[in-house]
Amino acid sequence: MREAVREKEDLDGARIEKLSRQVAVLNSELQSARSESERDGLTGILNRRAFDRHVADLIARNTVKPLEFALLMIDIDDFKRINDTYGHLTGDTLRVAVVNKCRQLVRAEHVPARYGGEEFAVILSGASLGNAVKKGGEIREAIATTRYLLEGMPSQEPLSLTVSIGVSACRAGDTGASLLDRADKALCLAKASGKNRVVSEEDLK
Repeated sequence: MREAVREKEDLDGARIEKLSRQVAVLNSELQSARSESERDGLTGILNRRAFDRHVADLIARNTVKPLEFALLMIDIDDFKRINDTYGHLTGDTLRVAVVNKCRQLVRAEHVPARYGGEEFAVILSGASLGNAVKKGGEIREAIATTRYLLEGMPSQEPLSLTVSIGVSACRAGDTGASLLDRADKALCLAKASGKNRVVSEEDLK
């Protein structure tokens, strides 16, 4: 009898261990799928849905405890002309190049995201409006001074591009929509003022 009980316990233990391994594998696959669903397929950064969720989470946390952060809205200037002139493959390559340049210039805890076709956002945790404007200026200058030699292009014809950037910072009582609205209006002013520049929400007053 004791031997039969022991054998049953051993069998039950083996089954539990097997089930635990299966659950661990399923959890890992679920986490991987969730992570992939939050990423932009071209650039690998957060997609629009994940970006909106991240901003909403920061806003919610800010209502409990003051949390300083700012937002950069970045748009590639004259992107339609680039696409029409050099093709969509070149356009995609330049989108990735802009994202990579942004990643080089921001800290690991800052969050870049694909907001639209040629529009990107960067959430700057712990940044004041002034610091965000400064960081936006660094990004703008770095992109404007970079030259791209793309496959199939003559070496004497490097391609250049510029970006316009709108900046806002989280305020008490902000919603995700109000924060984004100010950054978007600042971006529109940057475009209307000649492009290749950084405009703060303070410039909207």
